[in-house]
Amino acid sequence: MKAKRTTANKYVVDAVARALDVLEGFKDSEEVSLRDISKRAGLNKSRAFRLLYTLSERGYVERTLDGQRYKLGLKLFEHATKFRRDLKRIAQPFMRQLQVRFNETINLAVLHNGEVLYVELLESSRPFRMSAMIGSRMPIHSTALGKAMLAHSPGHEIATFLEQLTPPHSRKLKKELETARQCGYALDHEENEPGVACIGAPILDLTGSAIAAMSLSGPVGRVLKQEKEIGATLIGFCREISRYMGFVGGPAGQTHDGSQVSLRAQGSA
Repeated sequence: MKAKRTTANKYVVDAVARALDVLEGFKDSEEVSLRDISKRAGLNKSRAFRLLYTLSERGYVERTLDGQRYKLGLKLFEHATKFRRDLKRIAQPFMRQLQVRFNETINLAVLHNGEVLYVELLESSRPFRMSAMIGSRMPIHSTALGKAMLAHSPGHEIATFLEQLTPPHSRKLKKELETARQCGYALDHEENEPGVACIGAPILDLTGSAIAAMSLSGPVGRVLKQEKEIGATLIGFCREISRYMGFVGGPAGQTHDGSQVSLRAQGSA
């Protein structure tokens, strides 16, 4: 059973916190019984049922046709779709500026189901093409986008992810994440696609956690030759997008778990 949540914050509304516990008991489109939800949320069945009923009345949870199980409702997916639409709308002008300035492929991605999900992409006019496209999914550990987002995720999420890797890969990625936090961007040097290098920077929310990332991809020779300039430009643009998404930190701030976060521009942006 989930451990009982405790907090010293007098402003936390218990009923809201419990409702969120219930929602977090689901995994994507999974259908779950009342018994399982009550266990996962650490609630008795009576309270879990009342919360599920309330959430279903508002469209955030739906009962299955047989009435025995529950699944996430359309209202949540509508909000998720709106978030991605807003993110794309805000990021697109910056993506176009990057594409015009460097004439390389520009990517926008989020984390979804433990993978990097590409939600927008602007291709270079040059003949060199990458395999990624909108809707593509790539591993977190081998992409600049994934590393940039993971580096600015809560500490417990980073630890959990590193535990899934072999010790050598875990140590290597840990160093890369530390470098990404220090310099403001992450690098993929032919890890995901032969002959291709990618530089990615995080887009942060008001807590300082990464909610997305933007990257530039191209042939190794061209990209690494301009690494510092590309990195500085990405950092500057992602900092501006982050502000639109609610991030209020300055050049350096702290995430909600206390770790340092950097979105400083290294040169002109």
